[in-house]
Amino acid sequence: MMPVRREIRRVEKLRLTVTDSPDESKRGRAFTFAQDEIRIGSSPEADLTVDDRAVSREHLAIRNGDEGLVFTDLGSTNGTYIGEIRIDRVFYQGPVEFRIGNTTVRLDPLGEVEEKEMSSADRFGRMIGHSPQMREMFAVLEKVAASDLTVLIEGETGTGKELAAEGLHTESTRPGPFVTINCGAIPRELIESELMGHVKGAFTGAVSDRPGAFLSANGGTLFLDEVGELPLDMQAKLLRVLENRTVKPVGSDQTHTVDVRVVAATNRNLATDAEAGEFRQDLYFRLAVVVVRIPPLRTRLDDLPMLVEHIQAELNRRRVAQGQSPHAPLGDHALGMLKRYDFPGNVRELRNIVERWVVLGPSSTPGNPAVRSGVTNQVAGDGAPGDVVGVEEALLKLPYHEAKDAWVERFEVAYVQKALEKAGGNVSQAARDAQVDRRHLQRLMNRYDIKRG
Repeated sequence: MMPVRREIRRVEKLRLTVTDSPDESKRGRAFTFAQDEIRIGSSPEADLTVDDRAVSREHLAIRNGDEGLVFTDLGSTNGTYIGEIRIDRVFYQGPVEFRIGNTTVRLDPLGEVEEKEMSSADRFGRMIGHSPQMREMFAVLEKVAASDLTVLIEGETGTGKELAAEGLHTESTRPGPFVTINCGAIPRELIESELMGHVKGAFTGAVSDRPGAFLSANGGTLFLDEVGELPLDMQAKLLRVLENRTVKPVGSDQTHTVDVRVVAATNRNLATDAEAGEFRQDLYFRLAVVVVRIPPLRTRLDDLPMLVEHIQAELNRRRVAQGQSPHAPLGDHALGMLKRYDFPGNVRELRNIVERWVVLGPSSTPGNPAVRSGVTNQVAGDGAPGDVVGVEEALLKLPYHEAKDAWVERFEVAYVQKALEKAGGNVSQAARDAQVDRRHLQRLMNRYDIKRG
């Protein structure tokens, strides 16, 4: 791999002090952050976790913006307050005290910065991005790619953790294969067999010998996705393999030496899980030799034009290969709509939106919360039995499941908006009227970025 010139980015340090809270473990404590986004809530995955029953799991996000700090309430139940004013989204500069639930927090800019090295490259493997956040991550990946260090990749769903792991393997000198195992998708009773292999007759259904992931990846890289979902007993066996570099297939007395680089990934906060005893601490330290965090798309919206162009180029290559004409590129109007969206599903969701929009076209209303489905919120008109009412012809040209998803999302957006309008913005009343659980209604509001009124 060619040496890559690196630059420096400076991230402002912020101190959050929990001045009052029912959470005695946090009350009076100060926490310093130097990152683009700080998430606060009762979830263990939050950057600042508060054990306060009045605080939602994902309550508040604080981001560094061009106009100062951006405070965004994440659809919390009890709201975020600065003074007596309940906020949804507000820009703020300088020290400020805010309240979430029964917890009061003071934010102080420290007037200091943390310097972080950036790569001058705008891609690593199949990952792309020219934002400072991505180039900072690329710098770390470039440094560790040629080593045998174990890497833990952290990131939300859809950020591209497998692409980062694949890039580490591609940019390494390891001659063996890249093998992927999704630890969260394998039944508990089969996990050991999938990882270690088994011999014929080891259990019912074992009709032949099977090497397992470690032996299959010998000489290469084993990617353990969703490693946080491994049961505790399997965590102990994985730790043994990592320490001894040997595996013993299920039902066998023989051990096999393996030369495998392990890259693990999780969308959970494994450090917090380890402290709580929900994940083995010794295994965590063994996996987290190098920790790489992939930034969520909402913190690097400057990458949107590049990503959209890349996704469209891929789609058009497939169309041309099938003898079809390429789609026209999405225009500035569509990009403007995308920049006003938070992408809870990250790059994976962006890809789905672009794939729909090149067929259906973007919603005609800027800022429309139906950005996920990429269709307008039309109300079906009258029609005779058997007519296709309120369904565009373009929608009917999509594969069945894509068309169904788009139609369901359109219905959910229209229904939730109407329910909230009828209830005067009262979420609890809207949920009662709709005869659904309040949390379910809130999840729909968060999914489609629907405000109370």
